Amino acid sequence: MFETKSTCGPAYQHPHLSERVLKYGSNNEDPEGLNPTVEDAATVEYELFDGDVKVGQTKGVGRMLYKRDDGAFVAYFSEVITLTDGTVIRTGGLVDDSRLTAGEQATIQAVGVAGKFKGAVGFRQFRPG
Repeated sequence: MFETKSTCGPAYQHPHLSERVLKYGSNNEDPEGLNPTVEDAATVEYELFDGDVKVGQTKGVGRMLYKRDDGAFVAYFSEVITLTDGTVIRTGGLVDDSRLTAGEQATIQAVGVAGKFKGAVGFRQFRPG
């Protein structure tokens, strides 16, 4: 589910929104993410769909930042979401990579920079599919 909560209005939830990977690149050859390193970096592009209708696209980057004392890794993820109606949302934040790899939801900050969400501040939630 795509969810944006905003300080400028009610939460926007879209239960029928799905993503399809267009491009993925990583310097770590483990596609499952089970063997992370501090040097890991990745890029990803998705198409966003409402049912069968394309409603936008995302471009994101991720970078592993450090390994905690408990052995878990922390990464920074950022993306630009561009919707077909001209709305542009920028996201970014720290992600507990071990929890995300285990299937848990991650939450990062989101800011509307153009279109109907311009000026809105909220968050983007996602989990591995």
